[in-house]
Amino acid sequence: MSILITGGAGFIGSTLGLNMLKKGEDIYFLDIKDKPNFIPNDRYFNIDITDKNSLEDVFKNIKFDGIIHLAAISRVVWGEEEPEKCKKTNIEGTNNILSLIAKYLPKSWFIFGSSREVYGEAENLPVKEDDPKKPINIYGRTKLEGENLTIKYSQEYGINSVILRFSNVYGNERDILDRVIPKFIISALKNEPLTIQGGTQIFDFTYIDYTIEGIKKTIELLNSQSKQNGYIDDFHILTGKPKSIVDLAEMIIDYTNSSSEIVYLEGRYYDVDKFYGDIKKIRNVLGIGEPIYLEDGLKKTVKLYREIFV
Repeated sequence: MSILITGGAGFIGSTLGLNMLKKGEDIYFLDIKDKPNFIPNDRYFNIDITDKNSLEDVFKNIKFDGIIHLAAISRVVWGEEEPEKCKKTNIEGTNNILSLIAKYLPKSWFIFGSSREVYGEAENLPVKEDDPKKPINIYGRTKLEGENLTIKYSQEYGINSVILRFSNVYGNERDILDRVIPKFIISALKNEPLTIQGGTQIFDFTYIDYTIEGIKKTIELLNSQSKQNGYIDDFHILTGKPKSIVDLAEMIIDYTNSSSEIVYLEGRYYDVDKFYGDIKKIRNVLGIGEPIYLEDGLKKTVKLYREIFV
């Protein structure tokens, strides 16, 4: 099975791709970043997804069975700092990918990597997949546009597709180290202050291995739908067990035996305050296993970071 992962040098993309390469799958990686050393040379395309001409050279020459689209401006704060770049990458780039699938590979399947940010401040918790989508920031709005494009191309061109919404994924050294869990752990290992912007936030933190399992279960689902045209569904990949940002910080201080203090700053207007999701659909439809909860995932991550960063 030949699969292209866009955003293949990123945290989720590289972890997924290397996992599948080791299982013998035919995996290709595409990313705007220079090729990391851990990805084979003949498996990597150094391409910006807003460059449609360069993308087209890839799509017309390799017959992918599936495309996992993770390339994006992938943080809320980056979307606020560079809104036009966020819109161009996350909307125009996604449209480029989908239009080339429709042109060259209409029988391949498509997975769109979305985010819990599309729900905004949810009216009801835990959030279900069909709950209202009311994003409150630029990143969330661009992800919702990407979801709408996925649905549009599925309906108009018969591309079997699944939308996956990720929630605060963490767990290895390829994460963006300025994100909350890596930043907290590294600060705690150095006995430096842990800074919280706000303090009332409650989130559903998802360990990377569980996220990878969810994506692989989604691939199995799409392969089982190969005789259909225009199959479309959506899932959020998460644990269903929320934890407050303050509890998270205190857990990390405890697990690292740190003397760090917690420092509070004013919250940001564009940040969602509370989110956690209902896991019934991913358990019943995808058949995903028992979640890796924060207590276990954090211990594994602290151990890894202690070995790498100290």
